[in-house]
Amino acid sequence: MAIDRLQNPFVYPPGWAELANDLVGDRALNVAGYEVTVHITAEQLDRVYLPLLAILTNYRVGGRRVLAGLAGIPGSGKSTFAATVALLGDRIWPSGRLAVVGMDGWHYPNAVLDTQTVPGEEGEPIPLRKRKGGPQSFDVCALAAALESLQPMHRFVNLPTYDRRLHDPVPDAIRIAAQTQIVLVEGNFLLSTQPPWDKVSSLLKPKFFLEANPALARERIIERHVRGGASPEQADEKFETNDLLNIDAARETATNADVIIRLDPNPQLRVQISLSGGSL
Repeated sequence: MAIDRLQNPFVYPPGWAELANDLVGDRALNVAGYEVTVHITAEQLDRVYLPLLAILTNYRVGGRRVLAGLAGIPGSGKSTFAATVALLGDRIWPSGRLAVVGMDGWHYPNAVLDTQTVPGEEGEPIPLRKRKGGPQSFDVCALAAALESLQPMHRFVNLPTYDRRLHDPVPDAIRIAAQTQIVLVEGNFLLSTQPPWDKVSSLLKPKFFLEANPALARERIIERHVRGGASPEQADEKFETNDLLNIDAARETATNADVIIRLDPNPQLRVQISLSGGSL
């Protein structure tokens, strides 16, 4: 199915559609160590994916890499969306021009989470392990330092990633090549302006937020917990006592996004903050 040139708010080179036409349909992607099937429609390519790549292309300033942020609630499909963007980037650009980095690589290891507590609703100490995935369970300062190290062009950088089979971060698991010009960072709280996350969000531009159906997000999270070894009952309890808190925290940051992304229904990019600092 060929891509129609539907009217959309961002212009991309017509040649990109020709290069991407054959990606319409089901595609197998590796996401966090698991094979995931993503269904790409012609409308999504024309109204979301290719315009988004145009934004990233036109946002380069000086001799620095583009460090873009992609946020959304847990279970919104950020990792799969980012992997699809990377697939398209490798199709229309030289391989390695765009790289994807997951915020989850900066989770504190379980050995650290097991030694710390955070206050509960009534001030009682809650093991940080029970709040894993929440804003306090990340080494935010290390994440900000890594983003700063990525800013200069023509420098390779080794970064951690999160292994959902080990349930722990793996140091130096991915390498950002010297020729990489665009890094898309995805994670729940990247757009937060609350300390210490403001150190991270201030380094990301442009900022995207991926809309999600809450019921579908819940289904994905429960499935993820079960796949990780939890029983259905344990997965449901974890969702109610931890994931819901993270959903609320991530949802509040949507107002800080430059662009809201919707994939289904009616795929679109919706600008809510003026894109400045680039040539777009």
